[in-house]
Amino acid sequence: MYIFAVGAGTLLLFLNALVSGHSESFQRFVNPLLVVLGVIDLWWLCTGRPLNVAEYAGYAVLAAASIVHVALLSWLTTVPSVFPDSGPYWTLVCVCAVGFLALPRRLAWPLNLSLLGLCLALPWLAQGVYALHNPLAFLRLQGSVIIVTGLLGTLASLRAQVDEKGRAEEELRALAFTDSLTSLPNRRAVYPAVAALLAARQQGAAGTLHLIDIDRFKRINDEHGHAVGDQVLVEVARLIATCDTLPGSAAPTVGRWGGEEFIVVMPGTDRVLSQRRGQVLLGEFRRTPWPLALAVTASIGSSTVRPGDTFSSLLARADQALYQAKAEGRDRIVLDP
Repeated sequence: MYIFAVGAGTLLLFLNALVSGHSESFQRFVNPLLVVLGVIDLWWLCTGRPLNVAEYAGYAVLAAASIVHVALLSWLTTVPSVFPDSGPYWTLVCVCAVGFLALPRRLAWPLNLSLLGLCLALPWLAQGVYALHNPLAFLRLQGSVIIVTGLLGTLASLRAQVDEKGRAEEELRALAFTDSLTSLPNRRAVYPAVAALLAARQQGAAGTLHLIDIDRFKRINDEHGHAVGDQVLVEVARLIATCDTLPGSAAPTVGRWGGEEFIVVMPGTDRVLSQRRGQVLLGEFRRTPWPLALAVTASIGSSTVRPGDTFSSLLARADQALYQAKAEGRDRIVLDP
């Protein structure tokens, strides 16, 4: 998009030069090519092709056009005006800005400095009137270009550092609140959902909590190894996270509570709907093709939020119901009394 913006700006300059009747050879022959570049870039992006290809190609073409423009002025034998033409150098600043925005930092600085150095040196190497007619003014122009380009590069670097820091913080936050094996929210991440459930109950809204424990999981680890146990845990997490939400019930918050135990926080769900959701999930367990053709089942303890509940009391009733489900033969859901 940076390249397209430059192409659009070039089109405006080209049309202005044609209307005014004062157009140099560069504007007549090179500017139309830059307009075509902008159109090609727009087509490239609109058709879903890789953005980085358009950025690299666009930067290369714009850089080449800047070098050609400065070179043409450097070999002019007539003095265009009292002051040197600053247009090519401010266009060069725009090209460097594109480089800082579009290219990786490890490439942006070397390429931009090389481009800037070449365009600054060309007029002096050519010994043309472009530089020598008013050398002091020309040096001031080049000094301004160096300062502005340096400021743009510094700002781009600072922005990249801030973005990298933000991404690192997001990654650390994700690691802190995500279970590394199942990619489900961990215990710490589930707390806010339970707090919201309790707060909603104070406003009269229903809510339930499921504690889900894999039946005889220790036997799976002992007989088939922890690698198979991990496969089972991952599949259980997928099952719980993707189990169909019943009509009329809100989307749950699913997390790994610890070990082979999972938690599901269900706002807006009463005891009847909680029972139905538990039965649907148990049916999914029975139909799932498990690793090594294992018969994996789960027990569910469900507790419904009551007035004056705390997290501890809500969890204690769910844990008691889960213990009862285990005692009654597993592979079932038990609601709190």
